[in-house]
Amino acid sequence: MLYTKIASHLEDSAFFRDLLPLREDSQVYHLSQSARALVAAHIWAKTGKNIILVSQDDIIAEDLWDDLVSLVGKDNAFYMPDYEILPYEERSPHYSIRATRMITLLNNISSSIPAIYSLSIRSFLRLIPSRKILSSHIFQLKKGDELNPDELLQRLQNMGYEIEYQVSTVYQAAKRGGILDLFSPPSLHPVRIEFWGDEIMSIRSFSANTQRSISQELGEITVIPARELSLDDVDSGSVIIARIREKGFFEGIENYYSLLTKDLSPFADYFEPDKRIFIFSNYSYVVEEMEALIEQTHSQYHKELKHGSKGKIPKVEELILSEKAFYKCKKQSDNFYLSQSEFVLPGIKENIRAPFSGQPAFEGDLGLFSQSLANKRQQGWQHYLLFDNASQEKRMRQMIGDSVPYLSHIGVLHEGFELDDAKLGLYTDHEIFNRYKRKRYAPRFAPGETIIDYENLKPGDYVVHVDHGIGVFEGLKIIKLDGQEVECLVLRYANDDRVYVPTFQLSLVSKYVAEEGAAPALNKLGSAKWQNTKHKATQQIELIAADLVRLYAERGSRPGLAHSPDTEWQKELEDSFIYEDTPDQAKAGREIKDDMELPSPMERLLCGDVGFGKTEVAIRAAFKAVNSGYQVAVLAPTTLLAEQHYRVFKERLAQYPVRVAMLSRFRSKAMITRDVQDIAGGSVDIAIGTHRLLSKDVKFPKLGLLIIDEEHRFGVRHKDRLRRIQSNVDTLYMSATPIPRTLNMALAKLKEISLMQTSPKERLPIRTIITPRDMEVIKDAIRREVDRGGQVFFVHNRVQTIETVAAELRREMPDISFMVGHAQMPEHHLEEVMKAFVDREFQVLISTTIIENGIDIPNANTILIDRADTFGLAQIYQMRGRVGRSNRRAYAYLLIPKGTTAVARQRLEALTQYDFLGAGFQVALRDLELRGAGTILGTKQSGIIQAIGFNYYNRLLGRAIEYAESGDTTALYTEDSPAGRQNIKTEVDLYFPPEYIDNDQERLRIYRRLGELNSMEDIEDFAFELRDRFGEMPENARWLLLYFKIELLAKRLKLKNCTVKRGIMTMEYDASKTPPKAEILRFSAKISEPLRYDAAHGLKIIVELDAELDALAQFERAVEILEYGS
Repeated sequence: MLYTKIASHLEDSAFFRDLLPLREDSQVYHLSQSARALVAAHIWAKTGKNIILVSQDDIIAEDLWDDLVSLVGKDNAFYMPDYEILPYEERSPHYSIRATRMITLLNNISSSIPAIYSLSIRSFLRLIPSRKILSSHIFQLKKGDELNPDELLQRLQNMGYEIEYQVSTVYQAAKRGGILDLFSPPSLHPVRIEFWGDEIMSIRSFSANTQRSISQELGEITVIPARELSLDDVDSGSVIIARIREKGFFEGIENYYSLLTKDLSPFADYFEPDKRIFIFSNYSYVVEEMEALIEQTHSQYHKELKHGSKGKIPKVEELILSEKAFYKCKKQSDNFYLSQSEFVLPGIKENIRAPFSGQPAFEGDLGLFSQSLANKRQQGWQHYLLFDNASQEKRMRQMIGDSVPYLSHIGVLHEGFELDDAKLGLYTDHEIFNRYKRKRYAPRFAPGETIIDYENLKPGDYVVHVDHGIGVFEGLKIIKLDGQEVECLVLRYANDDRVYVPTFQLSLVSKYVAEEGAAPALNKLGSAKWQNTKHKATQQIELIAADLVRLYAERGSRPGLAHSPDTEWQKELEDSFIYEDTPDQAKAGREIKDDMELPSPMERLLCGDVGFGKTEVAIRAAFKAVNSGYQVAVLAPTTLLAEQHYRVFKERLAQYPVRVAMLSRFRSKAMITRDVQDIAGGSVDIAIGTHRLLSKDVKFPKLGLLIIDEEHRFGVRHKDRLRRIQSNVDTLYMSATPIPRTLNMALAKLKEISLMQTSPKERLPIRTIITPRDMEVIKDAIRREVDRGGQVFFVHNRVQTIETVAAELRREMPDISFMVGHAQMPEHHLEEVMKAFVDREFQVLISTTIIENGIDIPNANTILIDRADTFGLAQIYQMRGRVGRSNRRAYAYLLIPKGTTAVARQRLEALTQYDFLGAGFQVALRDLELRGAGTILGTKQSGIIQAIGFNYYNRLLGRAIEYAESGDTTALYTEDSPAGRQNIKTEVDLYFPPEYIDNDQERLRIYRRLGELNSMEDIEDFAFELRDRFGEMPENARWLLLYFKIELLAKRLKLKNCTVKRGIMTMEYDASKTPPKAEILRFSAKISEPLRYDAAHGLKIIVELDAELDALAQFERAVEILEYGS
């Protein structure tokens, strides 16, 4: 902890020695934000009391908490976020905000050790259920406890847990037989509780992604409520009890606490008045914010009264503390006022200027920095340098050597400073190099990574059956088939005909996905039309595959550049990334670097959703090329995106001797002329720019890597010029247009593809609201964001009317600052507007779609899109991706005219369904996925895709490439025919009983996964997962797994058919694929049971199994026999 390290220095400071006891009527000023955090930490350490640190908004409160974690550790500093909802708004806070609040409240209830609590005035004023109510719903569960699992599930539901089929996010619970899963903070993983009757037999953590257990037994767990009020505490005489009985927890219930229980208090009252100290950060702003909130709440209350009855709308003083109640609460405890400037505060008699000064600006000049430290050391100063991680610390040592004396600490503050009267300097690494401070955010309990499954079927979906064509999936049904019970997919075809497909033949069925709004015609059973369509499509796909294979061979034969292996610097740069790499990010980085080290030219597509860290992977690749002595060109489609890349590259590489230049219309002619000369002279290592980089006057003497962002946005002329540049240069394409995993497999030979599908931790879903264009809605949306210290994008895509819209908004909201930005403005003016927005100089940017690509402003977390009905889904998805790039809850309002058709509205609703990061892969083919396919394959393919569906198309393409490489494509036409199919017959029931896996979609998913397994180990592993998730397997389920083992082994032995019935096992070979005689005899010699051969048609080996064995044991023996031959 930083505070412990510097505590002895603070004793040398007269200011800190005299700080306590501080008179009530004193204000300490001249304190930066981080200095205020240090003073708060000192007061906490010296008084041994709970500190409640109150700021004007949540952004500042969270930043102060961030600094306090560095100073006193996360066990002593807590953050209490506000709900982020407007007064009386019919909306509840996001589960991650509730979780952060609950962890803070849990610490107050369960720990007697004083701590520091950072919160905004909004959070301070809010009335919540009392400490007594909340503490009654925090409990422990341990192994050996006896309790009824159904009653536990009911209790969790009453505490606000969502009861789901499986747990994927915090505050969910699920029960399957004797297994109960729940996800309760502060644990970062959900837990699985296994019951035997009413006794807890086992508690273990499991992964929300894979649903598999990941830990040994846990002794006990703490369960905390999902809401601050449990339904068990609701007063039965409440005026809204009927609403509670009907809906349980409804959206916006937090605004109605006072109608549900009388036992409410502010968070401050969770502490005894003599055991708490209030510290106000910039008290003048806090009071201003409080008055604005109270006025806003009163105004909203009167609006609500027009629409509802008085008794059913809580009064203002039942929602938040009144001004009078605030001052009364404040008066009961000691108060400290810490300010940035010397404010005029009522009742303050003494203003104390703190002896702090800001960290000097070194602008990355290490010579100046070293000299400054050495001079100050001679004057008796002690300096601590604060780093994000050990790699940055090590790099600094390398750059300035040991001659400059300083102490170091891992863990940074937002701002460095000097404490003059103790001759103590705390300098931050990011300010020395003029970089942005990255934040450590409160744990946000992001949803488990969802790998997108295009094959997920629900009743009503169109499907493609290999033999019968396009039909409609109606659901699952258990039917008798050859005397055995089998679960089947029911598919409806033209003329209301039905086909029943056993779930073990699920591989014959794929979901039909094609262009948005295109409903395909159902095929007629028995007609030749489908076979003709399939044959035509296969012919076209065969041609494409041949082209792809030829392209790949050509590319492989060209000589390229082999880059050097990773250097020590490379490792340091990667280690210094402040965020933890996602698994996909790490894998993509490895794949790209491995390719770069090969002598053949790399051509790799890095594909990932907005905000998934593609730029970081590109920076690492660029740095590798520079370390190998080559230059790098980074090509971006827009000036704004080039500007952003330039800023990020420069910031990340600030500690290394790498020169980054930018060519775009944001640069003056003189700067461009100089940079073009330096590129030609080889002194520029990385050049970033728009198509200006492709001009004839730009010459790279030693280009080693070309990075192209959003390749599909460049025209044919630019692409031709690119081809000339990149004949033997490694090329990395980056795209946020998602390419589905299935297409990736098929195209792996055209361009190597690195997929990034894992969302970074701590990102919240973007709440998407479709609403008629109403000024009150617009005002509320902007007000909510501005109230929490954030900024807003307002997209209006007509340059002709954008100023009219801006004038209307300014008139309606005179206290909010607006600016306009669009591509037809003079370039320097646009640059100034964007820079001012990044620097938070105004609150709302009204712009055209220029923000669609690449603008990264973490403080802007609300976007309003005017006339959303006129945009394509992909475009809206990209624009929506501009918000939600930090850990704050983001909002996207799609504003539509009142007369919008139901179809257009339905189209937009696809986006509300997919509101989490990474959903780009799931906005299911709609216009997004086809754009991804078109980019790579060319638009002529859309006709085939329309005819046979996207999934089946991918499957055929993958196979066609495989066969084209081997030189024999005949199997492409015969492989899917019924005659060429393997046949496994049994007399046992093959299905997962619905009472074992009672969710149809999950059961279908499990059948599909089982059909895709291709080794015995995989099947064993899958069996372990099923037991872990659903409990012991019933007999039918065990038979089914054995069936798949038999199928797998039969395939390896190239058997045409394999039957296990009535104690007889028959293995049949195709006449044309009979193995050599010696192999048959070797195999037969290992079988101890009586057997005979039948060579009438092909070859059959017939084995008499032990009649004493039951059906399951006979199945197991059949598997053993097949293993002899494989």
